[in-house]
Amino acid sequence: MTIENAAFATLRRFYEAETIYLAPGGGDFGPIAATLDPDCVLHQPASLPYGGEWRGPQGFQAWMEAFGKVWSHLEVRDPQFYPSGEDVIVSRSHVYATARANGQTVDWPLMQFFRIRNDRIVELRPFYWDTAALLAGIEARP
Repeated sequence: MTIENAAFATLRRFYEAETIYLAPGGGDFGPIAATLDPDCVLHQPASLPYGGEWRGPQGFQAWMEAFGKVWSHLEVRDPQFYPSGEDVIVSRSHVYATARANGQTVDWPLMQFFRIRNDRIVELRPFYWDTAALLAGIEARP
Protein backbone atom coordinates (compact mmCIF):
# COMPACT_ATOMS: atom_id res chain seq x y z
CA MET A 1 0.00 0.00 0.00
CA THR A 2 1.36 3.43 -0.93
CA ILE A 3 0.92 6.23 1.57
CA GLU A 4 0.45 9.60 -0.14
CA ASN A 5 1.43 12.77 1.67
CA ALA A 6 2.79 16.19 0.67
CA ALA A 7 6.42 15.01 0.89
CA PHE A 8 5.68 12.06 -1.39
CA ALA A 9 3.95 14.36 -3.90
CA THR A 10 7.04 16.61 -3.92
CA LEU A 11 9.32 13.65 -4.57
CA ARG A 12 7.07 12.46 -7.39
CA ARG A 13 7.30 15.94 -9.03
CA PHE A 14 11.08 15.88 -8.59
CA TYR A 15 11.49 12.48 -10.29
CA GLU A 16 9.17 13.46 -13.15
CA ALA A 17 11.13 16.68 -13.74
CA GLU A 18 14.47 14.86 -13.50
CA THR A 19 13.37 12.23 -16.03
CA ILE A 20 12.39 14.95 -18.52
CA TYR A 21 15.60 16.91 -17.88
CA LEU A 22 17.80 13.86 -18.47
CA ALA A 23 15.96 12.78 -21.64
CA PRO A 24 17.55 13.72 -24.98
CA GLY A 25 16.58 17.32 -25.69
CA GLY A 26 15.14 17.76 -22.16
CA GLY A 27 17.47 20.50 -21.00
CA ASP A 28 15.20 22.77 -18.88
CA PHE A 29 16.35 22.67 -15.26
CA GLY A 30 13.52 24.98 -14.08
CA PRO A 31 11.05 22.20 -13.16
CA ILE A 32 13.71 20.45 -11.06
CA ALA A 33 14.71 23.73 -9.39
CA ALA A 34 11.05 24.27 -8.47
CA THR A 35 11.18 21.13 -6.30
CA LEU A 36 14.35 22.20 -4.45
CA ASP A 37 14.49 24.44 -1.40
CA PRO A 38 16.89 27.40 -1.85
CA ASP A 39 18.93 25.94 1.04
CA CYS A 40 18.83 22.32 -0.12
CA VAL A 41 21.92 20.15 0.16
CA LEU A 42 22.85 16.99 -1.72
CA HIS A 43 25.44 14.81 0.04
CA GLN A 44 27.47 12.51 -2.25
CA PRO A 45 30.25 10.18 -1.03
CA ALA A 46 33.59 11.99 -1.23
CA SER A 47 35.19 8.98 -2.94
CA LEU A 48 33.08 9.41 -6.09
CA PRO A 49 34.17 11.72 -8.94
CA TYR A 50 31.08 13.85 -8.25
CA GLY A 51 31.39 13.59 -4.47
CA GLY A 52 30.91 16.29 -1.89
CA GLU A 53 28.14 18.59 -0.75
CA TRP A 54 26.17 20.38 -3.45
CA ARG A 55 24.13 23.30 -2.12
CA GLY A 56 21.07 25.05 -3.48
CA PRO A 57 19.40 24.51 -6.85
CA GLN A 58 22.54 25.83 -8.62
CA GLY A 59 24.69 23.33 -6.75
CA PHE A 60 22.30 20.53 -7.63
CA GLN A 61 22.46 21.53 -11.30
CA ALA A 62 26.28 21.59 -11.12
CA TRP A 63 26.18 18.09 -9.59
CA MET A 64 24.00 16.86 -12.45
CA GLU A 65 26.57 18.19 -14.91
CA ALA A 66 29.43 16.49 -13.00
CA PHE A 67 27.42 13.25 -12.82
CA GLY A 68 26.76 13.46 -16.58
CA LYS A 69 30.50 13.66 -17.28
CA VAL A 70 30.90 10.22 -15.67
CA TRP A 71 27.76 8.44 -16.89
CA SER A 72 26.35 8.49 -20.43
CA HIS A 73 23.15 6.60 -19.61
CA LEU A 74 21.24 6.04 -16.40
CA GLU A 75 18.19 3.93 -15.65
CA VAL A 76 16.55 3.58 -12.24
CA ARG A 77 14.52 0.39 -11.90
CA ASP A 78 11.98 -0.77 -9.37
CA PRO A 79 11.88 2.36 -7.19
CA GLN A 80 10.05 1.89 -3.91
CA PHE A 81 9.21 4.78 -1.59
CA TYR A 82 8.76 4.68 2.16
CA PRO A 83 7.34 7.85 3.74
CA SER A 84 8.32 8.41 7.35
CA GLY A 85 6.27 11.09 9.02
CA GLU A 86 5.39 14.27 7.17
CA ASP A 87 8.83 15.35 6.00
CA VAL A 88 11.00 12.29 5.31
CA ILE A 89 10.95 9.71 2.53
CA VAL A 90 13.38 6.85 2.02
CA SER A 91 13.59 5.32 -1.44
CA ARG A 92 15.07 2.02 -2.53
CA SER A 93 15.89 1.23 -6.15
CA HIS A 94 18.40 -0.41 -8.48
CA VAL A 95 20.48 1.74 -10.82
CA TYR A 96 21.94 0.73 -14.18
CA ALA A 97 24.41 3.16 -15.75
CA THR A 98 26.91 3.24 -18.60
CA ALA A 99 30.32 4.69 -17.83
CA ARG A 100 31.15 7.40 -20.33
CA ALA A 101 34.91 6.66 -20.31
CA ASN A 102 34.73 2.97 -21.19
CA GLY A 103 31.15 2.05 -22.16
CA GLN A 104 30.91 -0.45 -19.30
CA THR A 105 27.49 -0.98 -17.74
CA VAL A 106 27.57 -0.83 -13.97
CA ASP A 107 24.65 -1.58 -11.70
CA TRP A 108 24.11 -1.01 -8.02
CA PRO A 109 21.39 -0.97 -5.38
CA LEU A 110 20.67 2.51 -4.05
CA MET A 111 18.90 3.81 -1.00
CA GLN A 112 18.19 7.53 -0.68
CA PHE A 113 17.06 9.71 2.18
CA PHE A 114 14.97 12.80 1.33
CA ARG A 115 13.90 15.52 3.76
CA ILE A 116 11.11 17.83 2.58
CA ARG A 117 10.07 21.25 3.88
CA ASN A 118 7.28 23.44 2.45
CA ASP A 119 6.83 21.12 -0.54
CA ARG A 120 10.53 21.34 -1.50
CA ILE A 121 13.50 19.02 -1.04
CA VAL A 122 15.80 20.30 1.71
CA GLU A 123 18.17 17.35 1.93
CA LEU A 124 19.05 14.42 -0.32
CA ARG A 125 21.49 11.77 0.83
CA PRO A 126 22.13 8.68 -1.33
CA PHE A 127 23.58 5.51 0.21
CA TYR A 128 25.56 3.29 -2.16
CA TRP A 129 26.20 -0.29 -1.13
CA ASP A 130 29.69 -0.52 -2.65
CA THR A 131 31.40 2.64 -3.92
CA ALA A 132 34.61 0.65 -4.62
CA ALA A 133 32.75 -1.50 -7.17
CA LEU A 134 31.22 1.64 -8.67
CA LEU A 135 34.67 3.22 -9.03
CA ALA A 136 36.09 0.03 -10.53
CA GLY A 137 33.38 0.11 -13.21
CA ILE A 138 34.05 3.77 -13.97
CA GLU A 139 37.82 3.26 -14.17
CA ALA A 140 37.91 -0.09 -16.04
CA ARG A 141 39.72 0.00 -19.35
CA PRO A 142 37.57 -0.43 -22.46
